[in-house]
Amino acid sequence: MKKILYNLVAAMAVLSIGMFCSCSEDNDGFITATEDDFPQILLPWFGEWENGEPAVYKNISRDIEFIDSVTVTPALYITVEWLIDDEKIHEGTKIQHTFLAGEYVLKIIATTTKGKSTFRTGKLIVRSLDSDPIPGNDIRDRQVVAGQSAKLHGVNMDKVVKIAIGGKEATTTFVENGNKSYVKYTVPADLALGTYRITLTDSDGNVYGGDKIVVSDEAPAAEETLWEGEFNVTWDTPFNLLQTQFKDLVKAGDIVRVYVTGEGQGTMTTGSWNNILTGKGDPERDDIMINGSMSLEFTLTDFSMEIMNEQEGAIFVGNGYTITEITKIVKK
Repeated sequence: MKKILYNLVAAMAVLSIGMFCSCSEDNDGFITATEDDFPQILLPWFGEWENGEPAVYKNISRDIEFIDSVTVTPALYITVEWLIDDEKIHEGTKIQHTFLAGEYVLKIIATTTKGKSTFRTGKLIVRSLDSDPIPGNDIRDRQVVAGQSAKLHGVNMDKVVKIAIGGKEATTTFVENGNKSYVKYTVPADLALGTYRITLTDSDGNVYGGDKIVVSDEAPAAEETLWEGEFNVTWDTPFNLLQTQFKDLVKAGDIVRVYVTGEGQGTMTTGSWNNILTGKGDPERDDIMINGSMSLEFTLTDFSMEIMNEQEGAIFVGNGYTITEITKIVKK
């Protein structure tokens, strides 16, 4: 029995030595590289950019700490900085940080003592809890004018008593309106034009992330609601409730905005299923990929109106999404 135990301990010791040697050899490249070498971020990996946007790097709940680390070379001659929305929040190869709910742009910069640098960029999505106040992304709420009244629709908004934009606070009033309930407030008058993160505070002093808002010198163009409700679009059931009326409701130059939610694809077409802007049918119809709650916009042209009249009006086709509202914006 003693002999077996002795052999087991010896084997473990040899294995440990082997692992130590292996690790040392693996790190030799990082340790022995010189300060003149160009920096590299070996880990973590970031996805490819798409349509001018960085890929999602991590998607976490707001009650989970963001914990991460980087592997760089030349390791002895590099400073690592972590930036959120272009603002430095940490320095070092390891990070542990808590974020409010929202969508952030994470940037990791590695710079050598000789001033050479490289970076990686990705999106960090931090999700709200179901019980949190969760504001929507309606552009009519997300573009405001300093000193004027504004609204913010969403879920559990009755919990909100205060909103802060760029650190400047405003008291809110809750307005009950079914699934379109909102808080109204006056935008602080001394806010400069720009994009700000907002926070929401409840009566107990808890603070929640509300993502971003744009302070502009003009409010979004007025929208006229053409239809409102819930319509599930599938390949077998296109939205055709305004098919014959569309030509009388809109004109060239108008913007048709469609509020949707779901996971699917779709677009606005003629009654013959040809793209309302290009006139092309499947497979060149260019359906828009739908991911979550978003709005689709179609700026109608003379050609759009022509094919709308020739091809039995206008409908919305696709699969896997729900239309909740269709509006018209008249360009000034």
